[in-house]
Amino acid sequence: MSWVYVEREQFVRMCEKVGVSETVREAIRSWAPTVSRFELSRQKIVYRSPRNRYEAWAAGIPNPDSNKGKSGGYRVVYFLDLTECTINLDFIEERKELGFRDEGNRKKERYNGYVRDLKEELKKRDV
Repeated sequence: MSWVYVEREQFVRMCEKVGVSETVREAIRSWAPTVSRFELSRQKIVYRSPRNRYEAWAAGIPNPDSNKGKSGGYRVVYFLDLTECTINLDFIEERKELGFRDEGNRKKERYNGYVRDLKEELKKRDV
């Protein structure tokens, strides 16, 4: 299935804040319409709405500008509108800024708070 690609306002602002290069943005634009609905090692579902209209996913995207493998990439959160067949990119952050392991709970809590808010938004939309 090919998804219609939508960059939400928050995603655009975060790309500017994080300093995502045009090379990475272009890689995301070509990757996004082809995503599958299967969980993979770098692509996990974080929410499915009660009526199965929306699915929120988190994916790890490598940074082609960096030579650091997984740790040098980005975490992207997007949601699929299964009725409209759109992929809505909503969040991007450098993986090193997410506070994994014992690197800082405040950063990790910001990410978890974002995911909680997205779940609530999608739940409200699904009525």
